[in-house]
Amino acid sequence: MALSSNLFVDIGHSAIKWRMANSAVVSQPISDFSLESLPDCAAVWLSYVAHQDCVEAIKQRFSSVVVVTTPARYKTLSIAYPIPSELGVDRFLAMLGAQAHYPSRNLIIVDIGSALTFDVVTESGEHRGGLIMPGLNALRSSFDKFATESNLKGFSGLQNATKSAWLGGTESMLIASIKTQIDDFLDRYTNSKVILTGGGAKDTASALNVDVEVYDNLVLDGIEHYAQTSS
Repeated sequence: MALSSNLFVDIGHSAIKWRMANSAVVSQPISDFSLESLPDCAAVWLSYVAHQDCVEAIKQRFSSVVVVTTPARYKTLSIAYPIPSELGVDRFLAMLGAQAHYPSRNLIIVDIGSALTFDVVTESGEHRGGLIMPGLNALRSSFDKFATESNLKGFSGLQNATKSAWLGGTESMLIASIKTQIDDFLDRYTNSKVILTGGGAKDTASALNVDVEVYDNLVLDGIEHYAQTSS
């Protein structure tokens, strides 16, 4: 089966993304998702971290659907978790996608989305483990007195109003957490690469003052790599 006839789908907490091989990525909020939006294809390769109902609907429409799960080991990648299924498949696939882009490098993958996650993979393919932290929206809703759904960024330095102080403080917390983990990684590893992904990756990259690579759709890259190498 030609790879170009396959559809790669990533179902996250708030959005669903898909693409065919070498085509542009389409993204829809989960609340707006329509099954009819998906193109005809020979097979679907799919990962999900939520919204089982979307998965079942896709299975009903397409005759061949491969749902990717997290294994203990896959080709060049060995997972650190004693119970691999406890590692979100999105993190597994982001690591796999990062390896596809940078084989035989020490990698830290920072996913800046609904949650903030970190995973370290050595040049030999050993996953050393990771961290999960609240994303920016979770931080900004964590204290009822100041809670906001604002996604505004760029509030660096001291502020002179409560709203902007909360926006700047939560943004600073996020960036400081990312810098700390990246600095620790770079202190420990040479032959290394820092990779950012997720909805907040581009906005955050310029604030880090380190050499990073940004991939908008690293999970989809991982799904496609999985499809290419699984047989």
